[in-house]
Amino acid sequence: MSAVLRTLAPYGLSLVLAALMWLQHGQITSQEIALKAYGELAKAQASDMANLSQRVAGQRLELVQLERTQEDIRNALDRRMFDFDRLKNENPEIRSWADAVLPDPVARLRQRPALTGSAAYADYLRTRDAVQPTGGGAENERRSESAD
Repeated sequence: MSAVLRTLAPYGLSLVLAALMWLQHGQITSQEIALKAYGELAKAQASDMANLSQRVAGQRLELVQLERTQEDIRNALDRRMFDFDRLKNENPEIRSWADAVLPDPVARLRQRPALTGSAAYADYLRTRDAVQPTGGGAENERRSESAD
């Protein structure tokens, strides 16, 4: 039996090694597929990151432009307020008009609560007083002298 065993042992060992190689080949193939999938995922994520960084850069530029526009509007408002104050101080008629108390309906138009969101604004619009019908005019309406 030992002669038969010596003769068949190399073939058996070769068969075991072939089976191990076949199993390893299957594992290597599945790992290659997984590696390709991870590579594609990494490429997609890199592409997404590049797109996001471009969007962020664009939004930063837009933010800078908006801040410049806001500053320009603020400067224009300051100039108008300065011109209004200058005119108010130069002309006593304008000063008395500007210092006059607004009628209640007009003052209510200028009153606004602190709103936090669109739902609060919609609720505010539903619950506030209705606008008066057109036609009659207000009791304390200011009219220019050229209109009379």
